[in-house]
Amino acid sequence: MKKTMFSKFTNITNILHQAVEALAPQLTLYEEFLFHWKAITSYFIDNREEKHQRPVEQTNIPAHLNQLLAILQEEETGSDNGAMGPCMEYLLQHKLLETLYSLSRTDHPPGMKQSVLMFFTKLLSRLKQPLLPHISVHRAVHRLVKICGEVKAAPTESDEIQFLCTVCAKIRSDPYLVNFFIEVLKKKQPGSCGEESGEKKLSSGGEYSLVKSLLSLTTSADGRVAVKACEGLMLCASLPEENAAHSLVSNTTFCNDLTEKLIMAYHKLPDTVDPTVLEDVEAKWGLDILTDRDDQQTFLGKRQLVSFLSWLDYCDQLIEISHPVTAKALAKCIRQNFLNLIVEPSILQQSECGAIISTAYLTRCLRTVCSQTLLSEFCHFILGDDRSPEVPGEGPHKLRQRLIERCDHLSDEMSLVTLKLFSTLLQKDDEHIFYNLILRNLASRSYFNCSDIAPEMSENCVKLEVTENCIAKEKVENSIDETSCSSSNTEETIIKNCDQNCSSKSPDDSSCEDGLQSSVGPDNEAKILVPEEAASNSDLSNLSTPTSSPGHRRTEVHKIVNSFLSLLPEELKSSYQTVDSGYDMYLRDAHKQFVDINAMCKSWNWPKQPETHVETESEEPSPFYEGLFFKTLLDRITRLLDQSYCVNLQLTSVIARLSLLPHPHLHEFLLDPFLPVTDGVRTLFSVFQKVATEIKQELTNHPDLTHRLGLTRKRLMGVTSDIHRLEGQTQLEAIIVLEEFCKELSAIAFVKHHAAVTQD
Repeated sequence: MKKTMFSKFTNITNILHQAVEALAPQLTLYEEFLFHWKAITSYFIDNREEKHQRPVEQTNIPAHLNQLLAILQEEETGSDNGAMGPCMEYLLQHKLLETLYSLSRTDHPPGMKQSVLMFFTKLLSRLKQPLLPHISVHRAVHRLVKICGEVKAAPTESDEIQFLCTVCAKIRSDPYLVNFFIEVLKKKQPGSCGEESGEKKLSSGGEYSLVKSLLSLTTSADGRVAVKACEGLMLCASLPEENAAHSLVSNTTFCNDLTEKLIMAYHKLPDTVDPTVLEDVEAKWGLDILTDRDDQQTFLGKRQLVSFLSWLDYCDQLIEISHPVTAKALAKCIRQNFLNLIVEPSILQQSECGAIISTAYLTRCLRTVCSQTLLSEFCHFILGDDRSPEVPGEGPHKLRQRLIERCDHLSDEMSLVTLKLFSTLLQKDDEHIFYNLILRNLASRSYFNCSDIAPEMSENCVKLEVTENCIAKEKVENSIDETSCSSSNTEETIIKNCDQNCSSKSPDDSSCEDGLQSSVGPDNEAKILVPEEAASNSDLSNLSTPTSSPGHRRTEVHKIVNSFLSLLPEELKSSYQTVDSGYDMYLRDAHKQFVDINAMCKSWNWPKQPETHVETESEEPSPFYEGLFFKTLLDRITRLLDQSYCVNLQLTSVIARLSLLPHPHLHEFLLDPFLPVTDGVRTLFSVFQKVATEIKQELTNHPDLTHRLGLTRKRLMGVTSDIHRLEGQTQLEAIIVLEEFCKELSAIAFVKHHAAVTQD
């Protein structure tokens, strides 16, 4: 009965209130704004002595705040040319935002902080006029920023991060505004003669409260809050203001906090895991979360691995877009605190299993890293800073020495995982990698025997270079009919033909690939196309072509190609037993890879022609040392017949990558079988000859060798169900690897020759 009476009384009151509003005169926006603001302040005056305050949701404060915001939006919409209206002027002059900040600081009534955060967020995001430059705005916003993230797992975390990200977005649109959020620090200078004790001077940089609050929220248990905090840090780090970058690095824990989180994630990685499965794990920073159930369905520890790689990817992206000062500081911190102190000891540990998994983790880290600044730190961590020619013996960089030595380890698993590390390293766009590992030992060209070149060749360098270039130009201008290709199974087969369509195109032209494909005949035999003019010109076909550089010689490509393809006798070749020899694939892959790697190396200013160091009378000729890395690779090639198939594949993959590099010294050292070298110098081809001789001596007279090679090739290709290992299986697989590798190197030599001719 009482409820019914109370309900009727409420309805009558509402009707009377509506009638009064209808009869009362219309309030202006300014009067309505004052009404709602006074309603908020009156609540705190009227309830000052209330001990147990109601939650803010049970008061009219949120409704009045929303009305204030609506009035400001309506005023802005109705103003001409974005002029400031009386409501906004009142808000600025009477410091309404600072009053709201003070109310939120005490969080009374409970939930007031959340309401104020929401009001500030909507005010900054919905109004188009620039508010932050006003002192009463940015001072209140800055104070509110400083209290965000103070309480761990606070109920207002979602509202705090929304507010902070809104501030970051405003700063990003006008980077100079960041200076309003860097609080200048003052420090006392100790007294001295002629100076007043306690004199205050400005310190370098300032307190970056926005970054501190975001860092605090990156540790939130709510994954969405943590991700948004990381996004806010990316915005702050990418600002072009140098003062902000210095403040972020010097006066916050930005670098240490991000690195520490990376270290914590690394320590959670599984101690035992198959290194091969790491290659299939893809992880990008974001909200992709792997559950425990998913973890158990794949391999134990995958969730921790994804978490680690995701955070590394975040750090890498952050460094990529950061101000150079910030990027350099964070990358250096990661190297000092993570790589030097954590990763290096784990790789150099005595436990073989531990060293293997640690090396595999480092390889996976390298695959993730793309930013040039962080990549450089990884490279110098692995290889050191030295760029002077190596000498035999212990190197100055212990990690580099041990890793290269492990490429020739007794354990195949250790050798394989380390070779994969260097293979990944050689895929990266950093000149220091190639120079430190290889080129610093070839720079002087002391492997080259100048006495093998006739004196008259150097005298006619310029004349012959002009002749060669004229021939190349004539090929481009004159259309040459493509003649039929012929081939045989004899060792000295040389197919002299020219694909003029390919020769007339730029090496970077994708249509050139079609020309390269035409070098495979319908019977799937490799038909190497070389310039017809070079083959028919007696002056150029009987000797190497020099250029204007002393001691520079260029062997004709058909000689190089046939030297590699005829290295093994026909009875030791098995590719003809399959449907496709695969040579067209080697040409296509070599062309694509060379175009990519040539573009990568273009900015490194490598010489176009070999440069021989001329010894002075006072200098003694220094003996050539290929360097530890090259020595290790060549040593392993000599034992090709005794190594597992997986190791041989990885070994040849590394050498093929080096062969593609457009450095003239490296090119001739790896791909010129006719290179005159000084006594005792090994080249790749001379090592191949030694292996081929060993094969001929030991295996040629074995019964059914050709048949067993065919069976082995089919098993490797997966076209047979026979799983029984044949006698000498390892040696048979090694012969097939050598045959395929010779085809790959000949394709690389042909593609590089084509590029050189078209560039000339």
